[in-house]
Amino acid sequence: MQRAFKIVTGVVGLAFVASCTVKDVEIPALSGPSTLSYSILLTASTDTLTQDGVSSATIDITARDGNGQVLTGRPLRAAILVGGVVQDFGSLNTKTPVTGGTLRYTAPPASPLPSGQVAQTVTVAVTPTDSGDFLNDFARGVDIRLVPQGVILPTNPDLAPAFTVTPASPQAFATASFDASTTTNGTTACLNACGYAWNFGDGTSGTGMTTTHDYRTVGLYQVVLTVTDSRGAQAVTIRTVTVTASTPPTATFVISPTPVSIDQDVFFDASQSRATLPRRIVGYAWNFGDGNTSSGVTVSRRFSALGTYNVILTVTDDVGAVGQSSQTLAVTEGLPSVTATAQGLKVNGITQLNITATPATGSTIVSYRVVWGDETAAESGTSPTHTHKYTAVGTYTIVVTVTDSLGRTKTITVAAAVTA
Repeated sequence: MQRAFKIVTGVVGLAFVASCTVKDVEIPALSGPSTLSYSILLTASTDTLTQDGVSSATIDITARDGNGQVLTGRPLRAAILVGGVVQDFGSLNTKTPVTGGTLRYTAPPASPLPSGQVAQTVTVAVTPTDSGDFLNDFARGVDIRLVPQGVILPTNPDLAPAFTVTPASPQAFATASFDASTTTNGTTACLNACGYAWNFGDGTSGTGMTTTHDYRTVGLYQVVLTVTDSRGAQAVTIRTVTVTASTPPTATFVISPTPVSIDQDVFFDASQSRATLPRRIVGYAWNFGDGNTSSGVTVSRRFSALGTYNVILTVTDDVGAVGQSSQTLAVTEGLPSVTATAQGLKVNGITQLNITATPATGSTIVSYRVVWGDETAAESGTSPTHTHKYTAVGTYTIVVTVTDSLGRTKTITVAAAVTA
């Protein structure tokens, strides 16, 4: 019997829930992997068995935690899969092994049908059943080829599988391209004369001389390429692919108008934020630094108190990558500075009121309004100088209101003591 080692490593996880005794049950879609998972290693004593009902392979199960420490006694569920479907094609000595233990797979009897006299591949897979850090991950399996009795597998020492990955270190959720066109058979490129089977190391597989794959979690993955020539001879090559974190989106925003004053509508615009293609931004979250939050590409807010606020924008793309930016926003009174003096306070004389107004940054003074306090009509205009004639002795309260170009007003009072 030919002896070889076939190893599949990676993060373990929960991929199927069907009992191993149920025929033709589809495996549910992958739901992991968890970021707190352990790794598991399956090692088979041989990767080829004769389909005679007695030949068997021993499979060692090794698990390690995130620190590389060996874990034993963790409960597992074992199953046999053919073409990704759970089936009793052959038998296992136990369907409830534990980490640190072994499994024995025994080949099924030979098929009585002529159509069954072809080589097949089964996968012996294990899935953790406890509720620890294995939860929500996917199963790991090892492939074993079943060869009908009397079939002699060809060998081809000149078959040299090889492949490239582009980019060499792909990002999570980005498309990586796998190209096995550099595979040779002797001195000749194998190209379409060979068959190509891929195991991407994350519980998924593919076929073809060239293919693509998207990894969904950062980590190290053992990619296995199995090449089969026209006579059925096979050769395997393994490469470790490092998957890096997805590039986060760039968050940026504009505040208008500025400067900002109390109880003024302030607008925040994040439309210039960008995701790294082919990703797109799906969430905009605002924290205004005053205990209030909001969401959306454009939002508005009124600040009811003077102060300096740290406004934070957080954007999230369609794979959960996050980008953030912040700006310091000073909220001021935002009103003009106004003083006024009155001269010539005599009955039936000319009283002159001189108003000095300094606008806030970004605005200009556009009007002045004066109420003289003696029941005469108010005066409005664009001049800071006003005159008036009082007809009786007394102390009057002059009210001055100044308006700037942003529509903000500032009011002061001036006491006018009119004498004879």
